[in-house]
Amino acid sequence: MHVTTQFAPPETAQTSQLKISSLPGILTIIIGAGIIFIGIREFLQPQIAAQGFGVPLQDPHDAPFLAIKAARDIATGIVALTFLAQRDRRFLASAIVALTLIPVLDGLIVFSHAHWIFTPIILIHWGTAAVMLAIVALLRSKM
Repeated sequence: MHVTTQFAPPETAQTSQLKISSLPGILTIIIGAGIIFIGIREFLQPQIAAQGFGVPLQDPHDAPFLAIKAARDIATGIVALTFLAQRDRRFLASAIVALTLIPVLDGLIVFSHAHWIFTPIILIHWGTAAVMLAIVALLRSKM
């Protein structure tokens, strides 16, 4: 008796494979690198970064709190790029869905800080979430 094992049928493995140079791959690189850049800016220029986030620092001594967000943003960008490097559409789509919670919740933070009045800065956060969900749709459309 001869038993063979495969992790996935050839057609599933092939359709799950992602070319990094594809549209969802390039968009993931842009999002990942962009959030890493934002994280680095938060470390180096916390006042400007807080203003750009939509919740300006009230006291310059509060800048170290932004370092927490900076670390999260840098790690998030690295995680997204690491998932992309795996070149697995399903894995990347699932990861991006989970990571989309970050800009959605950041937008809610900005919205509450603005006393629940819409401000255009919210579009940075929710626009990022929309692009991330578009990436997921592109990844899933090829499965």
